Parts: sequence; structure tokens; C-alpha cells
Amino acid sequence: MRGLEQVGQAQSQTLKLDQGIKLTTFIPVRFVRHKARKVVVEPTTPGRMASPLNPCRPTSVDENLMSALARAFFWQEMLDSGRVKNMTELAKAEKVGLARMQKMLKLARLAPDIVEDIACGRQPVGLSLLFFVENPLPDDWNEQRSVIGGLAS
Repeated sequence: MRGLEQVGQAQSQTLKLDQGIKLTTFIPVRFVRHKARKVVVEPTTPGRMASPLNPCRPTSVDENLMSALARAFFWQEMLDSGRVKNMTELAKAEKVGLARMQKMLKLARLAPDIVEDIACGRQPVGLSLLFFVENPLPDDWNEQRSVIGGLAS
């Protein structure tokens, strides 16, 4: 998974010429692919998540990730309530491989603010279901925030 890189600080420069004043402004942005479309991403500062730059248009929710979150919370509730004995029984009932279910169930351990950002479409660029399937997720919420925030730095 490719993370975002900080590309610098905004700079402004003014030169006095014979014909007048020349003003040059440099705004550090990068074009990146996000959900199969290109968006402009604002430069990030450490500890701050990147987001697409388009204040007029609401951000779109990652439907695959939201669906996986809903299933993970449902499966966790089934296990916690005792409606199923174990993950093997639940995997058979849901017709999902046990390894896939284990990878998806870690979504139920996400910090509430991260879940809220995903539900509102404010997750950093690069945070997708594939990220959670391919990368380990720490149990500590502060560590989760730093791992996910690392995508934006």
C-alpha cells in the first residue's frame, strides 16, 4: 500500500520588475488515484489525515469498506451474544472462509473515531478494505490512529 508523502510548505514570492510586480505562489499538492478517480490531496502535517480537496462536494463513502465494517460488527455481536459457539461455526453459517472471517473481524476492533471517519467518508486516501486485509491492526486505539495516520504523512 502506497502512503502519502508531504511535499513541502506553501511559499509566496514577490519580485519587483521594471514593468510592475510579479507574484509567484507555490502550493504543494499532488494528484493521486482515489477510488478509481483522481482527486487533489491537500498537503499534510504530521498527525493530520489527508483528505480530498473539494469543499463544495461531499466526500464519498467507500461502500466496500462500510459493508465489511457492518458485517464485522454483526459477526462480533453474534460471537459475543453466544448465538454461535465459535468462529468456525459462524464461518460455515455465513459461507465465508475462516481465514477471511478472521481478517474481517479485526474491523470490529477499530477505534470509534476511525469508524466514524470511514462512515462519513473522511478516511485518509489509501485506507480501504484491502489495507485492512493486507496489514496487521494493533489492538490499542492510539496505535491504530498512528498506523492509519501514517498513510497521510
